[in-house]
Amino acid sequence: MVKNMPMSSTFMSVLRNEFIKNVLTLLSWNLLAQVVTLLSIPILTRIYTPEEFGSVALFISMVNVFAVASNGQYDLTIVLPKRNGQAFHLLIGSIIITLIFSTITLFFVFIFFDKLTDSFESTVYRKIIWLLPLAVFFFGSHKSLASWFNRSRSYRVIGVNRLVQNTGQTTVRLGKGVFSNGHWGLVTGYIAGEIISWIVMFLQLFKKEFWRLKYISGKSILKMFREYLNFPLFLMPMGILNALSTNLLVFALSLVTSSTIVGHYERSFRVVTFPLSLISSSFGSVFYEKMNRTTNRRKFYVFSYFGNFFLAVLILFPIAIWGEAIFVFVLGAEWNVAGKIAKYILPLTVFGFATQCVSAIFSVVKKNQILLIWQILYLGLAISWIVFAEKFDVYFLLKVYSWGGALMYFLLAIIGFLKIDRNELVKS
Repeated sequence: MVKNMPMSSTFMSVLRNEFIKNVLTLLSWNLLAQVVTLLSIPILTRIYTPEEFGSVALFISMVNVFAVASNGQYDLTIVLPKRNGQAFHLLIGSIIITLIFSTITLFFVFIFFDKLTDSFESTVYRKIIWLLPLAVFFFGSHKSLASWFNRSRSYRVIGVNRLVQNTGQTTVRLGKGVFSNGHWGLVTGYIAGEIISWIVMFLQLFKKEFWRLKYISGKSILKMFREYLNFPLFLMPMGILNALSTNLLVFALSLVTSSTIVGHYERSFRVVTFPLSLISSSFGSVFYEKMNRTTNRRKFYVFSYFGNFFLAVLILFPIAIWGEAIFVFVLGAEWNVAGKIAKYILPLTVFGFATQCVSAIFSVVKKNQILLIWQILYLGLAISWIVFAEKFDVYFLLKVYSWGGALMYFLLAIIGFLKIDRNELVKS
């Protein structure tokens, strides 16, 4: 009994650690939110068609890209100032920027309406596109609000908000019969989830920080913007490139094929990446901290990369063998094509996951510019291939894109290893 006391006390001290408690709080709520999403997937795929998912996937991809630029990445600066007053000025300023950007987006849609809609197959997109400014505002300003609560370590608020968002989206989407068609059910559910979670978070902010509004001044906001000008100048372009790369296949397939194929791709991508997303976000934080203090960075890097690589292979192996059968069983009879596409994108998914888990190495060795150069090269090569392969079969396009992307991610992983090598040689 006595021998067990040190282990017991150590375990209790770990649980009492503030950082561990915060991580567990956020992780538990995120898991609940993901469970809601996971349980909804086989239901939604039986009440909505691949074509409906494809049309809305294009809209959501546009929101994802526009939202990165909507607040100039000033949402990332809110956690940095020492004084809460300065951070609050950044919060209000970033929301104002998002509102201005969303208004500009409305004029953009109005001016380029025909060019934005005529290039894509789905006619319903001509109506959905008008919701783009609204979605961009709530998505962009929501990120700013979340950063404020991250600063104040209100992880329970952030976690509950994520659960509210996923539950709101799912609940509205399940009520398909209320809407004139499935397109409106899916897009309304997406926006409703954003609005509901935004309102919940805004009310929390209003209740605790309303008194700060009387101290807000435009001069102070501009001063804080100038202090963190490197964020819109350098991080925003990187964020836009990353968002474009992530959503590139949705845009490309919407241009060269039908919304039905886009829907199959969107669901296959969602299902294949779902089990890996939680691992990558959790591992990335731990990897960054460990890499900063380990005595053998190369060994830890190789162990981390190949550990995550084989973990992804193990998790996704059933899809590689029985892809079509699994998708038909889980999603429904008309999702056979999604299972076929899932097989083709597995190389990109596995290599991308393994590399993203260790990509923080470039921050550790202070070589983030390599990521920017790689992102530009990746995007350029991907677009070139899609333009060239437009005349080929869509499955051939996906195969080459997947293996080409896998090779690019593997090369990035090798570069990361070499940078550690050089860094340690200099130290020795």
